[in-house]
Amino acid sequence: MSEPGLGPTAREITQARLATLGTLVAGIAHELNTPLGALNSNHHVIERALLKLGEILEDEVVTPDELDEVRRVVRATESVLRTNGIAVERMVNLVQNLKNFGRPTTSEPRPVDLHEGIEGSLALLGHELKEVEVVRDFGDLPLVVCHPNRINQVFMNLVHNAAQAMDGGVLTIGTRVEGDRARVRIADTGRGIPSDVIGEIFEPGFTTKGERIGMGLGLAITLQIVHQHGGDISIESEPGRGTTFDVHLPLRQPTGPAREEAAE
Repeated sequence: MSEPGLGPTAREITQARLATLGTLVAGIAHELNTPLGALNSNHHVIERALLKLGEILEDEVVTPDELDEVRRVVRATESVLRTNGIAVERMVNLVQNLKNFGRPTTSEPRPVDLHEGIEGSLALLGHELKEVEVVRDFGDLPLVVCHPNRINQVFMNLVHNAAQAMDGGVLTIGTRVEGDRARVRIADTGRGIPSDVIGEIFEPGFTTKGERIGMGLGLAITLQIVHQHGGDISIESEPGRGTTFDVHLPLRQPTGPAREEAAE
C-alpha cells in the first residue's frame, strides 16, 4: 500500500485497473443479456415467419387472402429485423467501448474527442445508471491532446463514484472551454461528502464506505492521472445535496517532467 500522503504506485494502479476491468466485464455481461435475449426471441419469430411464407408459397396460385397474409408476415419480419439491428449495434458498441478502455497505453499522447470517452464510460456503466437520469450539457470542445485510455479511466472513476453515491437522482455532465483548458464537470445529486473529510478524499485508501483499509484507490488514481496531464481537479460537495467534480485539462499536452511522468 502507498505511504500516507503519497500517490498510488504503478503496481497499485495496475491492480486497480484490472479490478475495474473485472467490474466492467461483469457489467457488460449483464448488459448483453437484454439484446441477446431479444435476438434469441426474434430468431424464433423469423423461423416461424419463414415457415408460414413457405406454406403459402407451396401452391402455384396465391389467393388474395394469402397475399394479404404474406404482406403482414413481411411487415412483421421487417419490424423484428429492425429490433435485431438495434440489439446487434448495442452489443458491438459495448464490446468496442470495453476494448477501448482496456487498450494498452501508447507512448505518445494524441488528439482526443473527450465526448467520445465520456459516452464510452456512460455506456460501460449503464448497468449502474439504470435508475439515474443522465443529463448531457456538452459544449463545443476541440480535440484535447492526452493519453485517451488514462483520461477515460478518470471519467470512468468519477461516473462510477457518482453512481455509487446516488439512489436514483440526476447525473449531469458538462463540458466547456475555459481559456487554454477544457473543463469537464461531473455533478451528482447524491448523499454528498461531509466537510470534515472532503480534504482527504484523494488520499489512497480513503473511502466513505466502511473503514479506510486498502480501498478507495479510484479517486487517488484519478487525481494522479489528471496531474500527469498537467491538469487539476476541484470538488464542491454538501451532505444531502450532492457532489460536483471539475476536471481541468490543458488543450495541449505539457512538455517536461509532467509529460515524462505520464509516459511511464
